[in-house]
Amino acid sequence: MRPGLERGVRVLLGARPTHVLYLVAPTLLAIALDLALRARALLIYPPLEVLNYFGSSLASAGFWAGPLWLASYLFAPARGVAGGRRTAARAGLGLVFGLLVLPFAVFCYGGQALYFRVFGAYMARDTVRLGIALRGTLHDWLVAWGGSWVFVALVLSGLPVALAIAWCVRRAAASLAGTVPVLPVVGFAIAATCFFTDFVESRSLQAAPPDTCFIHGVFHAVRDGLGGKGWARHGFTLRRPTPIPAIPPPAHRPNVLVVLTESVRADVVCSDPPPGCKDPWLDAVVPDRVPLGTLVSQSSGTFSACMMLWTGMPPDVPLAAAHETPVIWELARATGYRTAYITSQNLRYDDFGAFVERAGIDVEVSALELGDTKNAQVGAPDELAAARLVDFVEKVPAEQPYFAVLHFSNTHSPYRVDPALLPFTPQSDDATGDINAFWNHYRDSVAMQERTLQGVLRTLRGLPSWDDTVVVYLSDHGEAFREHGRLYHLNTLYEEEVRIPGWLVAGKRALGSDALRALGTYAGHRTYSQDISATLVDLVGARDARRTLPFANLATGRSLLRPMGPPHASLLATETAVWEPNDAQFGAMSDDRLLVGSAASRWRCFDLAADPGEKRALDADACGPLRAMAERAFPGVKR
Repeated sequence: MRPGLERGVRVLLGARPTHVLYLVAPTLLAIALDLALRARALLIYPPLEVLNYFGSSLASAGFWAGPLWLASYLFAPARGVAGGRRTAARAGLGLVFGLLVLPFAVFCYGGQALYFRVFGAYMARDTVRLGIALRGTLHDWLVAWGGSWVFVALVLSGLPVALAIAWCVRRAAASLAGTVPVLPVVGFAIAATCFFTDFVESRSLQAAPPDTCFIHGVFHAVRDGLGGKGWARHGFTLRRPTPIPAIPPPAHRPNVLVVLTESVRADVVCSDPPPGCKDPWLDAVVPDRVPLGTLVSQSSGTFSACMMLWTGMPPDVPLAAAHETPVIWELARATGYRTAYITSQNLRYDDFGAFVERAGIDVEVSALELGDTKNAQVGAPDELAAARLVDFVEKVPAEQPYFAVLHFSNTHSPYRVDPALLPFTPQSDDATGDINAFWNHYRDSVAMQERTLQGVLRTLRGLPSWDDTVVVYLSDHGEAFREHGRLYHLNTLYEEEVRIPGWLVAGKRALGSDALRALGTYAGHRTYSQDISATLVDLVGARDARRTLPFANLATGRSLLRPMGPPHASLLATETAVWEPNDAQFGAMSDDRLLVGSAASRWRCFDLAADPGEKRALDADACGPLRAMAERAFPGVKR
């Protein structure tokens, strides 16, 4: 090698250039882990994503090389020099390995393998931010994924990785001693800049090794913190409701009870009455139920779904409209109803309860008041909420109608069950194990909740007020069980996450025959969250008044108590003004045509009649006018 070239290589890489490979060993390990977890997906990446993956791998190498060079620089004095310099060097090594190498080894390797096993994706930019925002629930998630031993297992998985990195650094120390190779130092600076400025794509297809995905998330969280954004999103905050004048009550005001359940999908509860669909719990108390069409939640997350249900607003509504438009309790109260919101949900979860603090609710009871909440996401026992609902109904004066929402929670993962009621076996609460057993665990949880609901309905049917009562039942969203590789919800807008059960039952004086006939016209047709909101507004006699209130033009839902009109399309989204998820998905639907897209993937059309499993994406134009509608509402989708 020529002397000049030799000096250049030495400046860039140190005395023994090949030893720099020791400093990028974590990157090589991450790539190996990635190949073990998703080799097939990596092999079919399009050329652009292959290039992104290569760049992301360089970013990983740069991130690790800088600190590990520093650690190698400290190894010699830490071993062979006496006095204060050795103490300082050992302290420096302790900081590098204790605060950087070990934590990142835990989350970038074992942590990513666990997360991928559950969600089919890696912890990345938005995941880390969300994890910080919801840090109080992380313990519950880890326990749900395999018990308390998961904590120990994660740390133990990180220890050998950290020790292996320490061995690599020690091997490189001798050749790097006394030199300041430019490449590791400059590489770290470039990599840190890329992570900090989001010049790394760790979302969508995640064209990056698992360590890069997590490191990107950490840098993004730090950037938000330094920039004053903190860990907050728009989120549920205190509303600024527009005052509602008294609304002349209609001649007839039935009692209205909304039973809103959690994470229950359409194929585990019978919306149709017997004999077409048999449900041992519902058939005993509401054999006369009427389905609410083919019901679709316009979001696969609780917060956004509730916002649309309570306000009638679409998913693309601005934050001001979401916070200022009247909610259903306010409208009911304005027409003379006594109102209640009784829920086993934990309303302190990410400030969920702030949205209904100024909502015109006379009686509000949540998991905090019910007690016995052992898991923040499962909430208090549903049966406690059910008992409080019955107590509320029995205390309402006979001359006053009531509007109440009974909001269940226990069918949220990790799914509360009764060991004495396990009709579906074999069942297991291990989300990382046999998916069929985990599916049975979920169905057992739904069965337990239906038993609770049966008790409520049986009691209500025995009251004098039943003849003038309407019950509307639905779920906030569905739940995925790896139909498209994911678990839980708030991942996609596919059927498993948005198709929900929905039915109505009414006492003999509660609804007229015209309303029931109108409801029947929606059979076999898609109905949506906004439609249910409009139906509830109609039930409490505020339909005409709603048209005069702010943002009325955005409340485009149809009352299902009025005959179905021309074909109807609705917007869907996982992201709204009150919730920002990971890798937001947007879409539009009209009957059996679904259009979906995101910031990272172009619009795709699905024909659910021909492809009910949504496995074959069509060109966006196959969805006709849905494309123009969605593009106007969601301009951020990839072009």
